[in-house]
Amino acid sequence: MKENLLLNDKFERIIKNIKPKPAQASFAVINLKSQEPEISGYRMDEFMYPASIYKVFIGAEILRKIYEKKLSLLDLIEITSPNDVDKDIRLFPKSTRKDHRPLLQAGDRVTIDYLLELMFSRSDNTAANTLMDIANREELNAYIILPNGWKGSEVTRKFLDRLKEDKEYRVSRITVSNARHLGELFYKIEKGKLVNEWVSSKLKSYLQNWNRGGRAGLYIPEFINYYRKGGWLEINGYKYNFFSALKNIIKKGYAVNKWSNDAGVVTGKNSHYAIALLTLTKSKWPWTEFPLKKFSKQVHDLMEAN
Repeated sequence: MKENLLLNDKFERIIKNIKPKPAQASFAVINLKSQEPEISGYRMDEFMYPASIYKVFIGAEILRKIYEKKLSLLDLIEITSPNDVDKDIRLFPKSTRKDHRPLLQAGDRVTIDYLLELMFSRSDNTAANTLMDIANREELNAYIILPNGWKGSEVTRKFLDRLKEDKEYRVSRITVSNARHLGELFYKIEKGKLVNEWVSSKLKSYLQNWNRGGRAGLYIPEFINYYRKGGWLEINGYKYNFFSALKNIIKKGYAVNKWSNDAGVVTGKNSHYAIALLTLTKSKWPWTEFPLKKFSKQVHDLMEAN
């Protein structure tokens, strides 16, 4: 895939000038309107924690198995512990608070289709853990990650405490990825090339079912359409020990770590592109966040004019 060096310089300036500046960032855009796809960005190959974005990999392997008739969307699956990690609806994004579907509990029997819908619409971790068991991590990596050249982005961990993991995965590193891999993931979904046309189309339909209220990632009103998957994690020192947090500020300069990630495909008035952004912000105060909307606006204006 051809790299646009001129846009690389422009994106680097945007990231370096934005406030608050992230401690770490990986960003990529693939232009779908050029005759041949062009990729550009900032530290595109830097591996970071993608948080819930890697649920798209899980969904892709589940759908591949369904296409191969090894599974069916209507198969009933029983929820088991310790996969049932979601205990408080308030932990979900504000945009999903009006989702009145009950939290999944051990003993519940639901369809694979229902699990996929929950995993993408409200980023349900219980659904993701259950689907990861069905997908099988080794097969997921063998059929989705490695054939696409995404070495380093192998799915290794569930969304639960390490000590509750399956024994063989307790010592696994966390799952990491980078903007190049995630940008290519959504590029292939849009082009119908992730496994095949059916898998790509079905995955896209699930990804469309997100709520634009509340936390909406990189979405801005200028977008005609944006399907996506976000990922977010906060480690807030104040929630554990206020005085320890203050000590960290004095010693390290920060007390809060926030990962704010988003990836998807944008259709604009004059633009069409796959986008992936991974950021880590380290701050003194819990209200400090990477300005996703401001960043997205600057990128979109540039792509519209390109």
